[in-house]
Amino acid sequence: MIYRYDFRYTLAQITVSIPLRMNFRKMVFTGKKENVSKDRPIIYAPNHRNALIDALMVVFSSHYRKQIVFLARADIFKKKFVAWLLKGMRIMPVFRIRDGKDNLDKNSEIFDNAARILRKNNPIALFPEARHNPKQSLLPIQKAVPRIILPTEASVDFQLRSQIIPVSIYYRDMFAFLSDAYVTFGTPIEVADYKDIYNENPVLAINQLRQELENRLNSMVVNIWNEDFYDEYCHAIDWNGDRIAREKFPERKDGFLQAALYIVRKLDELYENDRGEFDQKTAGFRQAYALLKENGLNSKDRIGKISSARHLFARYAVLILSAPVAFFGFLNGIFPILLNKKLTGLFKDKQFIPSARYASGLLFIPIFDLIQSLLVGAVTKDWLMVLGYFILMPLTFYFALYWRKWLKTARRDSKVRRFKKQHPDTWKRVLKLIRL
Repeated sequence: MIYRYDFRYTLAQITVSIPLRMNFRKMVFTGKKENVSKDRPIIYAPNHRNALIDALMVVFSSHYRKQIVFLARADIFKKKFVAWLLKGMRIMPVFRIRDGKDNLDKNSEIFDNAARILRKNNPIALFPEARHNPKQSLLPIQKAVPRIILPTEASVDFQLRSQIIPVSIYYRDMFAFLSDAYVTFGTPIEVADYKDIYNENPVLAINQLRQELENRLNSMVVNIWNEDFYDEYCHAIDWNGDRIAREKFPERKDGFLQAALYIVRKLDELYENDRGEFDQKTAGFRQAYALLKENGLNSKDRIGKISSARHLFARYAVLILSAPVAFFGFLNGIFPILLNKKLTGLFKDKQFIPSARYASGLLFIPIFDLIQSLLVGAVTKDWLMVLGYFILMPLTFYFALYWRKWLKTARRDSKVRRFKKQHPDTWKRVLKLIRL
């Protein structure tokens, strides 16, 4: 049964965890120790922005004996081998209207299985938005979570003491490699609190629990609901996030996330209470972005943090000195790089690119490391050299990826410094316009 221990899950968890960690510069997990019980049935309810990576984030954070069972959309189970792997990774299908009305009846069996899993005190994870959304916003929360948990609790007179854990997943730059990720486990919702309402009116209880979950996630997730000003909100976060994190949340590991939440709430308050100031501020953001774009810059450039000539010289010197190691890494990782480009090119939907990049790194780097090491052995007949190459190939390739990021950052900082030097008045004007 799917609620029993499965070796495929443990094998996958070990295999995927290290490459996942290497995809990010920083991963911050908060709230798990305080809010997640190891002794009670739990449903994790995370927002869903980044396809496969979101699920891996939850799995990565759950390094204890209980294996999480995920519910995922049914169309990925079409091929038998893939279905076998997914089942081994403790993933069950959920059918949507787009999968055909005839298939919706199958969800009753899926929900019954989920109930059995919870009764065995095993955790479940389900994305309550029911689809992924790459934007920094929260889609309407669907009824799947209360439809699973309330009848399950009612069947045992609400004695399971189950909890729903709202989870916020935030990426500083979802599409960038070696960016920052923040996962927050919120205060649990006690399902037993809905006992009386459910016994009197099950539909009302389901709707109220869905609403409470939506309210909890809204308080945790960076939710830019105002589509007309979406870009302006994002630019405000890019320009002000680091400063506000330092000023208002200096002691918090997730300072940037808290700063992003603060910025969105402040702009929302202006929109609701002082539309004139809101319009003036967002017009300033648009003007600042246009000025930056004219000079080849964007909102992610560090406009307010100008590197000195000495600092830039030192950075370029280190890059030049370490270039041979980076070149060696890129040279030996050329085939994984080319295959990754080919794989990511297959996806028209941009939000699948981070997952494709992760999957290609997980598969192609070990494969080509082994193949190339065997070729070195066949040529040199020196198995000590083979072992050295086998270790150095992935290490130098990973260093090369960091080196490329450092080079890009140094070039962008040089461009910002040149912008300030050549257009000091415009630079000061931009700084004034972008400040929140």
